[in-house]
Amino acid sequence: MLSLAEVVVAMSLSRIYRETETSDVREFHFSSFGEGGTITSAAHAFVVDQPKANASAGGSVASPAAAAVTKKDIDQAYARGQRDAMSVTATRLESSAKALAAALKHVDQLRQQMAQNSREDMLRLVMVIAEQIIRREVSVHTDIINEVIAEALRASVRADHYRIKVNPEDLAAVNEHKPLFLSSISGLKNLMIEADSAVTAGGCKIESDLGEVDATLETQLEAIRQALQETMTGAS
Repeated sequence: MLSLAEVVVAMSLSRIYRETETSDVREFHFSSFGEGGTITSAAHAFVVDQPKANASAGGSVASPAAAAVTKKDIDQAYARGQRDAMSVTATRLESSAKALAAALKHVDQLRQQMAQNSREDMLRLVMVIAEQIIRREVSVHTDIINEVIAEALRASVRADHYRIKVNPEDLAAVNEHKPLFLSSISGLKNLMIEADSAVTAGGCKIESDLGEVDATLETQLEAIRQALQETMTGAS
């Protein structure tokens, strides 16, 4: 007869197994009993023989067909990933190239604009300085008007009659120099000198039947400005 303790041990080793839980069970056999009919060890109550097939590290066994399909899927996924990555990279490179080209174009426009603004600023500065110098020279040297008139007469078309318009401030100096003007032009019969407040001091206008010469201060400054602008534009 088994003792009460032995019955409890035997019951604790008993278990009802489901069909899915016994798929890997191959053989059951009981260990030997000790003297007096007792079980020598609960750990040796039964032994389960596992299948001999190769198992993976996780204990699962993959069939050759499943392994082949998995490798094919991996190869396809890798190739697809390469194509997608190259497509994305090409799109990004194209976008970056366009952005860089636009930035360079904008920088070039800014450079040209800055250069143009610098030229215009420099031209304005030069003209301001030139005008100040010329006006100062005219106010200090009253005989400059006579040099301006002589130059204008040489540039005018030869005629028998001239009318010279000057600023009222320059009228006395010009009349004083009138005989020299008459002697400098051969064939000149009549030379009229008139005061005109519209003419800036230091300049003059010479009129004849054949044309007109504008030698006012403003016209001379404009001629200087145009010459400087052409020189600066040609240098750029």
